[in-house]
Amino acid sequence: MITALTILSALIIAAYTVAVCIKCKGIPYSISETYYKISHKFWFGVTMVLTACLLMPAILEITPNSYQFMAFLACLGMIMTGIAPNFREGIERKIHTTGAVLCLVFSQVWVGLTCPWMLLVWVGYLAYTAIGLWRNWTGYFISSFLATKPMFWVEITALASTYVILLIG
Repeated sequence: MITALTILSALIIAAYTVAVCIKCKGIPYSISETYYKISHKFWFGVTMVLTACLLMPAILEITPNSYQFMAFLACLGMIMTGIAPNFREGIERKIHTTGAVLCLVFSQVWVGLTCPWMLLVWVGYLAYTAIGLWRNWTGYFISSFLATKPMFWVEITALASTYVILLIG
């Protein structure tokens, strides 16, 4: 049952992300930015909340009691991004940003405590970014860096490291 929930959770976030990338004909600056690019905005929230709710029982099951709260906070963060998708204004901006930080930070602390070698996946992100900077060099670091879509790849890296541990563990 735990493996099925993990796979279903991964398939939901992967299908949403791939579908939006295809529909928008490219990679967005972040997964959260897709909220502004889709016609039926509720799909972003449904995807984030469903992904996290399906993941939570699986991640809590394999996590030792001493740091289960980290797994919970990572999932809670993703739920917060789903219930407050409009990160550009108002109270939703604060809720979404807080949720995104919770999800990213606590998921990767969880990864580090559960399977430290999986943090090596970040080397791939850094290599991709370095190559992207070189290919997109405009003479200005910030514009060249932003052309690599860093937030999208940070999110993908964090998701991938988490799901790989769940699927191999």
